[in-house]
Amino acid sequence: MIIFTSQKNFLIIISLISLIILISAYILEYFVNLPPCKLCIYQRVPYFFIIFLCVISYFLKNKKFLFYLIFICLVIGLLISGFHSLVERGLVSYEMSCSSNTSDFENIDELRAFLDQTSIAKCDEIIFSFAGFSLANFNLIISFFLIIFNLEILRKYEKVFKKTN
Repeated sequence: MIIFTSQKNFLIIISLISLIILISAYILEYFVNLPPCKLCIYQRVPYFFIIFLCVISYFLKNKKFLFYLIFICLVIGLLISGFHSLVERGLVSYEMSCSSNTSDFENIDELRAFLDQTSIAKCDEIIFSFAGFSLANFNLIISFFLIIFNLEILRKYEKVFKKTN
């Protein structure tokens, strides 16, 4: 936990973790040929914002507000990955042309229209898992631990802020 005690170290580490997660997602998509579903793509967005916020942090003296924004991004990522995990396990239904449910079609044109708007990967199907955990599950776990680390930095930030005022 010593490495996370500094705000600067935390920002570097969280930006590197975010970058590694995004690079891993794109490697799986383009080199391993695992197409992402809509929820997988949504899970990437908070990491882009986190990297952006970490870059901005180098130009600001007071970083407290950024830590709160990073916290919000992490919570959003946790919620999306948690929801995706529930959809994958069949505990929650998610339609939006993102599940493998079939529909009755009157003619071939309706089927074509449906297939054109349907993504290749389905949100309710686990196409890659390791030790019984899907990528959404791993993202959920990573987000949870990053939130804990962020809260620790915010707690220390508040102590320092109270001492100076």
